[in-house]
Amino acid sequence: MSVLLSNMDTTININQIGLYNPQRYSDDAARLLFIVRQKQFKLILNQIVQEKSNSIPQHYLIIGQRGMGKSMMLKRLEVELRNEYRTDFIPLLFPEEQYNLKGLAEFWLNNLIVLARSLKSEKYCPTDKIAEVTKKIEEISKETPERISDKAYKYLQDVCRELSRRPVLLIDNIGLVFSRLDSYKKNKQEQWALRRVLSENGAPIVVSAGITVTDDVINYNMPFYDFFKIQYLRRLSYDEFSELLVNLASVTNSDEKVLASIQANSPRQRSIFDLTGGSPRMTVMLFRHIARGFSKDIIDDLEILADEATPLYKAKFEELPEQQQIIIDAIAMNWDAVSFSKLSKTTRYAGNQLSPQLKRLTDEGWIETAPADKKSRKALKDTEGVIKGNAYFISERFFNIWYLLRYDILKEGVYCLSKFLECFYGEEELELISDNLLEQEIGIGQMRLHMALSKFDKATEIDQNDKMDNIKHLSHYYLHKTLFELYDQNTGLAKDYLTQAFGVLEKEYGISSMANENLWMGFGSIVIGLGQGSWLLSILEEKGYDNILSPYYTAIQALEIERQNNEKDAEIYLGNRALEISDPARTIIERIRKY
Repeated sequence: MSVLLSNMDTTININQIGLYNPQRYSDDAARLLFIVRQKQFKLILNQIVQEKSNSIPQHYLIIGQRGMGKSMMLKRLEVELRNEYRTDFIPLLFPEEQYNLKGLAEFWLNNLIVLARSLKSEKYCPTDKIAEVTKKIEEISKETPERISDKAYKYLQDVCRELSRRPVLLIDNIGLVFSRLDSYKKNKQEQWALRRVLSENGAPIVVSAGITVTDDVINYNMPFYDFFKIQYLRRLSYDEFSELLVNLASVTNSDEKVLASIQANSPRQRSIFDLTGGSPRMTVMLFRHIARGFSKDIIDDLEILADEATPLYKAKFEELPEQQQIIIDAIAMNWDAVSFSKLSKTTRYAGNQLSPQLKRLTDEGWIETAPADKKSRKALKDTEGVIKGNAYFISERFFNIWYLLRYDILKEGVYCLSKFLECFYGEEELELISDNLLEQEIGIGQMRLHMALSKFDKATEIDQNDKMDNIKHLSHYYLHKTLFELYDQNTGLAKDYLTQAFGVLEKEYGISSMANENLWMGFGSIVIGLGQGSWLLSILEEKGYDNILSPYYTAIQALEIERQNNEKDAEIYLGNRALEISDPARTIIERIRKY
């Protein structure tokens, strides 16, 4: 695979970077902007180019949520096949939505239309060949649907053989194609017919994309069972996210300050990454925002990104039938995963009415499922453990954030989480282990005096005025007094000291600042080790910190579930929390485990 950079523009205007239609990119822009899915791209491309001209082809299915780069992947394959492998292949890139599709006849006619367009874009293709294809489309269109299917496919193959180039069909939204074939029939006759011709020697190679793996592909009795080699486009890692931002700054020739801001790996940037779900589309939106400069407050940044996403989200949501809108509303407003029984009560839909709608929303990629759990502290003592059935949450995480931001009463939760994350990813996080007294690895068996509490007690033999001059020292003092009282099982006094520690922190720094205090990780570890995790959770709930400090609360809850039940139940609990909460909670759990 080769790309001649000397013949390629190396910069593009920021306004040329689209969000929804990669097909409009020039070849140079597609190469420059395609950065983070190189592994999947090379894997599919290398396997395509190894196909012999008369082989029975391997077909491919790219699965990913909206905005994860499926359309960009197809565009990048089209550019590479058309330029670097044009002597052997002719890529046919379909529009994302084939709205005219009624059956197999339109499918193969669309192939001819895309073929004519593809040939027209190739300057070396004779104009009489393009005219011939266009005329043939008009002739075939006048036939009956059955004859259209046969004639259109045969003619497609004839033209490609004449050109000695094998067609590669790059089909976005394959789920729409499947749903339109045999839409009025139950025997899947057209789907079986399509599978037959695509399984012949020398047949077109199909690279398709979809939001979910539907029944058409995974059910044994369905025509396309075991037909595709599947590639998944998961959410970006933070390294991939940063790489994409740096590349965008480079190819748009951005100001050095923009690149420096990205490379500084700011807490704001990392927090927004968590909240936007790690999608390339949202990363492009964020880059535009970084280029303009971050707002004073993170919630303003989220509001701006939500505003940019509104045209897409609003249009997609309003396309849904009324029942599905009501179900999505109930799930999104819950934020965390919501059980079937709770969803039924909220929507007032009976089970037999709710189930098929949930199935459709799952197939269309709106929602995902997780095993339902009992999350309340009270349920930790319930021997039943796990509720039977699934819980449901919104697949595209920033859609859920966008939905919550529309309501002032719910916006507060997003605001609290964003502030917590910004503190959690603050620069002080790298310096935390240097100056606190609980950094040592200490076992529960050593806890009585050797857990550094006695050392701390001696170190804090200072008068009240001195303590007031050192707020951080004072909050640490109250935390350690809390642990002493907990060890002696004086939970009332322990609560008083913990309340004072919270009060000092909230007054002087803001309660979210505890997110980057390693001391709180050690504190949580010892509390759980003393069997007082439920006690801590109850105080967090009483003070409203289960919302304000949601990742910390979630981490303590998960560890307490693991202590009382098992690791599997803890994982189920985490799987029922919103991803933007459970991900930092997992990091907190790792830090707590160090103690």
